[in-house]
Amino acid sequence: MRRRVAAVACAFAVMVAGPAAAGDDGSFQQAQSNYLLDCGGCHGLDGESNAKLVPQLKGLVGYYLRTPEGRAYLPRLPNIAFAALGDRELAAVLNYIVFDLGGASAPIGAKPYTAAEVARWRAQPLTEVSLSTYRRGLAAMLIERYGAPPALRAYDEANEER
Repeated sequence: MRRRVAAVACAFAVMVAGPAAAGDDGSFQQAQSNYLLDCGGCHGLDGESNAKLVPQLKGLVGYYLRTPEGRAYLPRLPNIAFAALGDRELAAVLNYIVFDLGGASAPIGAKPYTAAEVARWRAQPLTEVSLSTYRRGLAAMLIERYGAPPALRAYDEANEER
């Protein structure tokens, strides 16, 4: 059922995004496909989500690569660390998320994730900390020290109210 819904989402994305988002043969690149199948349902087809319910990726997620802690945070998130993808495939999805969906938020000169780096970080998933507290601290630091937009904090602020 999940794969069927994901296939419909992929087809919809091709119709909406058009040929520019597709490869030369009209198919999505594998990283985009994996993103749509495993992440797009919540984070949105293009990384735009209801930021009060799920962290927005589009134009924001690249800020995490401005610090070593932020860079390590992404592959250590439980839904990412435990994804049913190999390290190489997961690195490709993270690179798609950070550099394509994150756009200009990724720092100039930031290096793409490698399979070895992803393997190292996903072996240490963030299961022993409060994710909301951890994320809130990272977002505050990125806003204060690196000029990330306050929108990076939208998810955290919405969840403080609950």
